[in-house]
Amino acid sequence: MWISPMMGNGFEIMKFPFFDFMFFGFFWWIIRIIVFILVVLDILKRDDLEILEKILWLLVVWFLGIIGAIIYYLLSKRK
Repeated sequence: MWISPMMGNGFEIMKFPFFDFMFFGFFWWIIRIIVFILVVLDILKRDDLEILEKILWLLVVWFLGIIGAIIYYLLSKRK
């Protein structure tokens, strides 16, 4: 919270939105970690991928995050 001179002779306390952004950031971070773990487990469990393909997919997901996970699920060939 911060204080702003408003309304003549008094001070009005205004809500600072930092805590709202911090709360949203925390949940976004948790979602990213969960998606990353699920995608990594899926890549490692697949038997139809060779070692090099697994490594490349892991690198794509590592460097691109959520976008990499979406790319993996859209482009990976399933039987």
